[in-house]
Amino acid sequence: MKNTLVLCSIILLSATGGRCQAVLDRFHDKARYRAEQRADQAMDRAIDKAEEAITQKPEKKEPGKGGKNETAHPVSAGDAFKSYSSYDFVRGEHVIYAEDFSQDVIGEFPMHWATNNRGEAVSIDGLPGKWMRMFIGEFVSPEIKKLPDNFTVEFDMLLTYMGSDEQDFGSMFPGFEWQLLQLAPGQESARLFAQGGNEVSKISLIVQPAYEDRSSIYVQSYSKRDMYFEGGNKDLRKFSNNYRKPFHVAIWVQKQRLRCWINEEKVYDIPQAIAPQTAFNHLGFLMADNNQEDNVGVFVSNILVSEGAADMRSKLITEGKLVTNGILFDSNSDHIKPESAGVLKQIASVMQENAQVRVRIDGYTDSDGEDAKNLDLSQRRANAVKNALAGIHKIDASRMETRGMGEAKPVADNATKEGKAQNRRVEFIKL
Repeated sequence: MKNTLVLCSIILLSATGGRCQAVLDRFHDKARYRAEQRADQAMDRAIDKAEEAITQKPEKKEPGKGGKNETAHPVSAGDAFKSYSSYDFVRGEHVIYAEDFSQDVIGEFPMHWATNNRGEAVSIDGLPGKWMRMFIGEFVSPEIKKLPDNFTVEFDMLLTYMGSDEQDFGSMFPGFEWQLLQLAPGQESARLFAQGGNEVSKISLIVQPAYEDRSSIYVQSYSKRDMYFEGGNKDLRKFSNNYRKPFHVAIWVQKQRLRCWINEEKVYDIPQAIAPQTAFNHLGFLMADNNQEDNVGVFVSNILVSEGAADMRSKLITEGKLVTNGILFDSNSDHIKPESAGVLKQIASVMQENAQVRVRIDGYTDSDGEDAKNLDLSQRRANAVKNALAGIHKIDASRMETRGMGEAKPVADNATKEGKAQNRRVEFIKL
């Protein structure tokens, strides 16, 4: 079974050459900076080892509820979800665009994308799937159908210094942008080479390096090249400390409202960040100049754009059925990813407010892999969802049944990435 497509997204990595130069000038005390950064890295490695020891605890068996395949959620799951206790992102209901670069040849620039420099599809040791490595310049996605007023974008990123293991980014920490673009039809290539851009509208989340282990992120929004919104400068100390580790970006647009999360941390919730009547149709990434382009690795994968977000209460209580693609699992595993916390929390809230409601939890997979293995995997995933709701949110386990459906009853075409992402789902059926 292929790796789960998770996330969607929009990065165009950079903060203009002039801005980057101003940032580089602030790194006058590079020796002290690197010494402190190495100390932080040593501490991070120690913490990673401790976390690894914790997460390798054996699973507990739940006594005989839900069938022979059912096991309790791993002991460490509660700890993982604790860091996401305030995570309220909910993925949209219908997948519009999915990209994990699985169709691309290693070493070649990904099909369908456009750039004014170079990039390549790569695999990364220890991480599943393929990634697009981006060099200095701009990268524009293929056209996505006109995005509605309410949509979500997700993607995974990795930043790493690829030179000597004894070095870190130092002043080379890359500045970059995540962008949503509204381009006129057929203007993808023209935009890449236009001075000042030729977008109808654009919103950029700009990450730039700063002094002493800090990065900052701020928002710029344009309509017909005129500035509509600028501000929200935030310190991201944790962000720059955690390079060499994949991180998840989630963005939720509701008309003019913009919300953004990096891992479990909500970075922005701006009520009027986006110009009215904006209709985005592309994702963009921009990476700034640096002095060691080949040694700075900036990677993106698992891009997912979804339309609308489910009304949990209406879907489950009124309609009797809730379908979600927002409960995410590790590849070929029943381990729930912590970024599923927002969806699980909303479902738990509905069940807490409606104490008489009982549900059946149905797990589904796409068509990749063997039928029997998919059936078993879907059952284990349904069980894991039940155990998470019971163990973390204290929903009475007797109110929940589980059923694995495997690749049965697809709701979309398994021949497309978007269809597969739609078919990998969990359904809650009111009993």
